Amino acid sequence: MTQKKQTTELERKLHSAFLLLSTLVILLSLGVTLYYDVTRQKKDTDAIISGTAAYIAMLPGVVTMLEEGYPDPQVKQAVDSLCDTIPDINVAVICDKNGLRFYHTDRQKTGDSYLDGDEKQILEGSAPYVTTGYGSKGNQRRAFHAITGADGKIIGYVMVSVFSARLTARHRSILLVHFCILGVMLLASVVLTNAILRSLRKSLMGFQPEELLRRYLRQDEVLGAVEEGLVASNPQGIIIFANHAAVNFFPDTETLVGMQVQELFPDTCQTTIIETGKPEHRRSWIINGHTVLANEIPIHTEDNKVQGVLTILFDKTEMLRVSDELFGARSMLDALRSFNHEFSNKLHVILGYLETGQTQQAIRFIVNSNLVSGQLICQTAELIRNSELCALVIGKMMHAAELGILLNLAGDSCCIEQDMLLPVDDWITLTGNLLENAIEELSGSDREIKEIKLGIYCRPDCNILVCEDTGGGIRPEVADHIFEKNVSTKGQTHGMGLYLVQRIVKANDGKIEIDTEPGEGTCFTLTFTREEKNHV
Repeated sequence: MTQKKQTTELERKLHSAFLLLSTLVILLSLGVTLYYDVTRQKKDTDAIISGTAAYIAMLPGVVTMLEEGYPDPQVKQAVDSLCDTIPDINVAVICDKNGLRFYHTDRQKTGDSYLDGDEKQILEGSAPYVTTGYGSKGNQRRAFHAITGADGKIIGYVMVSVFSARLTARHRSILLVHFCILGVMLLASVVLTNAILRSLRKSLMGFQPEELLRRYLRQDEVLGAVEEGLVASNPQGIIIFANHAAVNFFPDTETLVGMQVQELFPDTCQTTIIETGKPEHRRSWIINGHTVLANEIPIHTEDNKVQGVLTILFDKTEMLRVSDELFGARSMLDALRSFNHEFSNKLHVILGYLETGQTQQAIRFIVNSNLVSGQLICQTAELIRNSELCALVIGKMMHAAELGILLNLAGDSCCIEQDMLLPVDDWITLTGNLLENAIEELSGSDREIKEIKLGIYCRPDCNILVCEDTGGGIRPEVADHIFEKNVSTKGQTHGMGLYLVQRIVKANDGKIEIDTEPGEGTCFTLTFTREEKNHV
């Protein structure tokens, strides 16, 4: 019962408000129109009587009639015809300067003298004018025009008038038309108001406005409290909603509403989702230094048309930081255990050299083993957060150290398992073959400096592997064939490493860049991007 009463009260208020607003608008518009119509009617009447008076004053017989002092039948006939032609004229009078009427539309008044003061200005030389005065037949709207003789002096005047009662009748008819229009427009406003209320009632889906307001406020509180960033955009890519968590990704921006999605999220698949209606899940983005997991979901209407896209942003930065700390500690412990085991093995090797009297070999082995320190192993475990790949690199470091080669991992390397765009097995194949080729190149040379620099850079949208050595470089005659199967400068049992590398790069639509200079060394750079990989 309460709900019904609230609904009736709301509809009554809306109905009254709509009717009041429409009535005010209609009255204002009709009032302005009525004012201009009445004013225009008055101006048109003044123009007609003024023009008629001027025309009569310029008739050739009028001047002659006044100068001779006798009425002229031809003038009378011409003026009668003119008055009959123009129905708006009620009275036309031709007088001399003494007020003697030489012509009057009322024949009984012809020959009489009449002066009421309105003609004084015209007889004194005034320009033609229009006045409102009282005549023998009531109030009139009068136009005066002077009649001049051959010498240019004023010898009389013409007065043409229309009864004010006729003007009032015209104004009344105009007012009646406006009242009819007012009634029709009020009726239309009532019908339109009822139609709007019905449409509003339908759009509310049976809910009360108060209930909808409570639901909206509750929803706004809930969406504002959600940790995930929520961004809704229309088919044109313009953001129409963004909660607080989404705005926090852009500290220099107060609101995201009204901005283009493409400007804020260059990696968005908005256009594809609008066209296909299929969602995009678990895509990694970098937004202002935050590693974000994004889900883009189409928003469907009742007829299954896509009317926008909802983007859900989950900030993985803090989670990755905690994960990195845990994984880093675990990897460091694994690396230390491995190093401790390897150290025990090295002690046995040294002991064997000493027992057999090979002192120089023992010294050389000890010097080369110092190339891989515990700190270097811990640093490698900190930078490479995948246990298999980390173990491979540490193993290659120790293998290279035994051969007197210094293998370093670039200090700015960063490899997190979640950001690796290739399977771990492919990473192991790529890294292992490039390092093995570099180690073989340096182990067989007599170069003074034997160093290998490895760089692994993994971001959600791009992975880069760099392997640089100080070997003898690639000879020009071999450079064009190094990726071919069984092609090698190291013998018939080689030639598979770079072939496997190229096959993996092609399969993942990556890029290989080789920078080599004979006598200086070689640098391999492998690049993989998320966009390019998605096209495979």
